[in-house]
Amino acid sequence: MHELLRSRLPRLVDDVLARLVAEIPLYAQLPSEELQGDIRRITDQSLRAFIEAFRTGVVPTGDVLAPLRESARRRAEEGVPLEALLAAYHLGGKVCADGVAIGFRPDELADAIMLNRLILDFLQQVTAVVSASYFEERQSIAGEVQATRQAVLAALLDGRAVDETALRAGTRLPAEFVVAGMAFGAHPDEHQPGVDPQIVARRKLRRIRVELERLDGSMASLSVDGGIALLSAKEGEVENLRTRLSRVAGVDVTLAITTSAPAAVPAAAALVRDLLDVIRIHRHPPGVYELDDLVLEFQLSRPGPARDRLAQLLEPLEDRADLLSTLRCYLANARGRRQTAADLHLHANTVDYRLKQVAKLTGLDPGSDDQLPRIVAALVAFDAQRSPL
Repeated sequence: MHELLRSRLPRLVDDVLARLVAEIPLYAQLPSEELQGDIRRITDQSLRAFIEAFRTGVVPTGDVLAPLRESARRRAEEGVPLEALLAAYHLGGKVCADGVAIGFRPDELADAIMLNRLILDFLQQVTAVVSASYFEERQSIAGEVQATRQAVLAALLDGRAVDETALRAGTRLPAEFVVAGMAFGAHPDEHQPGVDPQIVARRKLRRIRVELERLDGSMASLSVDGGIALLSAKEGEVENLRTRLSRVAGVDVTLAITTSAPAAVPAAAALVRDLLDVIRIHRHPPGVYELDDLVLEFQLSRPGPARDRLAQLLEPLEDRADLLSTLRCYLANARGRRQTAADLHLHANTVDYRLKQVAKLTGLDPGSDDQLPRIVAALVAFDAQRSPL
């Protein structure tokens, strides 16, 4: 059989190439130069290794398969899908198997079974070798791409010019980024007894990174608690992104965003970090926030005499957690006393009493329309002063 196949080798190569083009769409799209050059050469080498296995009865290993390893690396570099590459090798094996089957007589069934097993063993070995080489190259390429992205991101965040080498390597800067400050909540498993919280946190982070990498052109510097990302998404798409991140990671995700040209990224990153602090200080729920959503809290978070004076208005309540919690709930419920009572599991008369105590101690009446802006501003300043940025 090996002598028969060797005598038919040129025709077998032609048959394999023709069937690759006919049966695997990607190979039909290859330029003729590559098909008749590199692909023909590796087909010939693969068939020769296949024929040698027939001659010796031993599946080849080591240097004999070196051309297949190198070819797998080149296909990985070119972006050829692994499934197309493996399909090509199995198609070559099928062509050989069909050529062998024609020559067998009924009394040679045992030999046919033995050779069929040899074909399967050969394809198993080729699949393992080709897959390993392919993934090694893809990981190497991914590492280079990731390193380039991180270098570009570091330059943008530092306000430095982006290296022309990185740009030539394929990193293209958009006219405008969505700069996102990200905060990740803890996964429930991080608090499970007997579970290593660092492993859970790293798994959470990995899932978030994978989802962000689906956005072409996006870059991120993240830790298990959050970080900064430069997104290629439009502002209107960010809420959908936040929902996906929260779902895949199984945690609450909060984003503070603004838009920025590449040259203004450092200032934009500083702004969204400050917005995240404001969100944390004032206990806002998970969501997507811009400066317009937090303008009062943001401004009153800036140190200054006006903020200090506003905060002083609520100092009499510093040791009265019951009054502060009632005031917060009352304002959050648009001054609805019944809803406040329900939320705090109190009688409505108790809510009234506590609000009167607030007015008595601070001189600010929570029920007064005229004093409402001052009370809200005082509470924001009070919280900001006790949880500095």
